[in-house]
Amino acid sequence: MIETERLRTRLRELEEVKDEVIGTGVKVNRLSKSVIYSLIRDDVETARKHIGDMQRLVNKLRDLITKYPMYYNNAVISLQEYVEAMTMWFFITENRIPGLSELGVDAEPYVNGIADFTGELSRKATEEMIKNNLDFALRAKRVMEELYLDLLSLEPRDYEMRKKVDYVSSNINWLNEKIFYKTLNIRTNQE
Repeated sequence: MIETERLRTRLRELEEVKDEVIGTGVKVNRLSKSVIYSLIRDDVETARKHIGDMQRLVNKLRDLITKYPMYYNNAVISLQEYVEAMTMWFFITENRIPGLSELGVDAEPYVNGIADFTGELSRKATEEMIKNNLDFALRAKRVMEELYLDLLSLEPRDYEMRKKVDYVSSNINWLNEKIFYKTLNIRTNQE
């Protein structure tokens, strides 16, 4: 009645591809965290190595979702993690935020990845304040405030994206508190 053999073959192919998308995404997620934690620890060379590995996997992921677009939703979080890591990389190594087309992702993972980047940036700023580098923390705060205003201007209607924008605001408040205590400590020590 129906072409069961052909359908079975196609279904197995799709199952394998979906598993490959998910497995590749998990590897991208792990590498993105390794890039970020290396950068927070000032280990740029290790981060560079992880970026090379991550880039190869992201290219594979892009190829898979181009050929099998029905699995895009299985890859979107990994693309977001990629944006987060690459944004941290460019900010730390080149003092800039990469553009959407430069990273080769769609708007949703880009915006969400940029928002998540602010959490990692505030962690890096805290580490820098521990090393008495208040200037880095103040620069990070300014960048986070600019990103917050940019993200807010997008007027996202998607609930999850709106939560990400609120997350940026929380990161700014959290960093402001740390900066306040650091400057208070500096003043107290100078007296």
